[in-house]
Parts: sequence; structure tokens; C-alpha cells
Amino acid sequence: MAVVKANAYGHGAVPVARAALQGGATWLGVSSVPEGIELRKAGIAEPILNLGFTPPAALSAAVAATLSLTVYDRDGLGLLKTAATDIGVHVKVDSGMHRLGAAPDEAVKLALDVHADPNLRLEGFWTHFADADGDAAFTKEQLRVFLDARAALVRGGVANFMSHAAGSAGLLRFPEARLDLVRAGLLIYGVRPVRRWDDLPTLRPALTWQTVVTHVAAVPKGESVGYGRRFTAQAPVRVATIALGYADGLHRRASEGGQAIVRGVVVPMAGTISMDQAALDVTNVRGVAPGDVVTLIGRDGQAMLTADDLAQASGTISYEVLCAISSRVPRRHL
Repeated sequence: MAVVKANAYGHGAVPVARAALQGGATWLGVSSVPEGIELRKAGIAEPILNLGFTPPAALSAAVAATLSLTVYDRDGLGLLKTAATDIGVHVKVDSGMHRLGAAPDEAVKLALDVHADPNLRLEGFWTHFADADGDAAFTKEQLRVFLDARAALVRGGVANFMSHAAGSAGLLRFPEARLDLVRAGLLIYGVRPVRRWDDLPTLRPALTWQTVVTHVAAVPKGESVGYGRRFTAQAPVRVATIALGYADGLHRRASEGGQAIVRGVVVPMAGTISMDQAALDVTNVRGVAPGDVVTLIGRDGQAMLTADDLAQASGTISYEVLCAISSRVPRRHL
């Protein structure tokens, strides 16, 4: 399953879904009914699972779009029963995440109820790991809890359903958790689930994030740049303004520690990131001029910056950096 929720982690849901299916994915994962409908409207016919909540008001649209739906409580199952029509159902087990999911015994009961309903199809039985990139013992215990619940379901006479547990980190670290289906998220975008993992040499980031220089100014020693005067020139400097700010997804927290690449050289941010603009200290780069390409994520010559680099400067994780790239940033899919 290619997980394409949150606009495919900022990359563009429809083009990514098509590429993933062409590359061998057989399922797509979304987190809401509107996300699934967007894919259907684009002509995508393959199975789509809503991994998240289905509001009562969205049920008819979900059914019309032939989305598979997650169930994890009696209210949710009762809602699906009111539709009295064919719906593919995946029952979610809470094996230790304590977010969405039914306790193992209750999940088995829900799945048996789904199986017994002539209008519902039990397509899947699944769980999600809380710390697959960290605590191996806890993850293995989650898997044990889930497999015990699955065994109880089989003993209850249910067969021909898919079991799935592993996301990107889980499928890499725990081959025994791959089961019938894996839910590949961050990994399919070429980004490591954990920054410190360096044993994935063939992984290449799919996304490059670029903007342009809009102005270059000479700033005398002692003068400041930007809101709050957080950057003061300790010597005469040249500062390049770029057409990118926090409204585009460049976290304001990256004002100190953030970097970009100009003409193949990594340069630091200069002052507070604004809504629509930011500034770079380009004193050590020759010939910077308006129109020059600026790379926030990606490669320029021998220099490279990753989503992890920007995340570290922003005090967050690569997932948030990618998902935060706003809709007003044009995407080109190559």
C-alpha cells in the first residue's frame, strides 16, 4: 500500500498515486474521505483505504466512491450497517498505540460482526506500531498482541482477509511484520524514517524544493535584517531576499540554523523568516543576482540539503517539513 495521505506528504496525491501504482503498489492509503474522492475523481480505480475516521455525513460519498473504510468501535460499525450496501471494511486493533483502534478482544468481535453482515466485506485486520523506529521490544510485543488477535479471529471461522501492521520503519526493521500488506509512507518518497539511519544507500529523495532570489542588498556593519532585528551584520555583508516564507511552509523556527543552496554553495538564513520572504547571507557567493535559483531541499552541484536538514533547523521531523509545503507552492511532476 502506498500511503498518499496529506497530499502525498506534500508531493501531490494524484501524480504520486499514479506513479506508485505503476511501480507495483496494489493499494492506496488516505486519511479521510475527501482524500479518497480526489483520487477517484482523477480516474484511479484501484483499492483505496481510508485509514482514519469516517464521519456520518461523509458515508454516502465514501460508499459512492467505493472506498474501503476503517472500523474500530461499535458506533463506526453501526454507521456502516445503516448503509445496507456493499462496503469493504478493515478492522483496526489497538495493540499499544492507544490512538485509533479497538482493544484486541473487541476488535475480534467487531471483525466477526462484519464477517456475518451480508452487506459488509471483511477485507482487512490491522494495527499500527507506536515506535517501530525505536523500541524493538515494544514493537515485537505489539506484533504479538496483534497476531494473537488475528489467530482468535481465524479460530472464529473467518478467512480470506488481509493482515497488515508495518509502516515504513516497521517493514524495514521487522520483516516478520510484513504479513499480507505493508503500508509504505515516508519511504516511498525517498526519505529515511529516521535521520540517523544510513544503511539505505539507494534511497533518493523524490522532492526538490526551490525558489528564486528576488533582490540582493549590501548591508553595512552594524545594520540589521528582517523583523525583530534578529540578524545584525558583524561586518559588511550581502543579503539575498528569496520568494519563500512561512506561508509557503518554511518554518519560522528555521530563521536561526536554516540553510539554502545558491550557485552550488550552502548559505545561512539571515534574520527572521517572513510570511512571503526570507533572507540569506550570500557574502561568500560570487555574482548572486535576482532570478538565481535557490534550493531549500535538493541538490545543486556538489551541495545537497535534505528534508531532515530543514527539519533539524526547524526543531521538527521531516514528515512535518514535507507536509507543511503549502498549496500555493507550484508542483511540477517530472
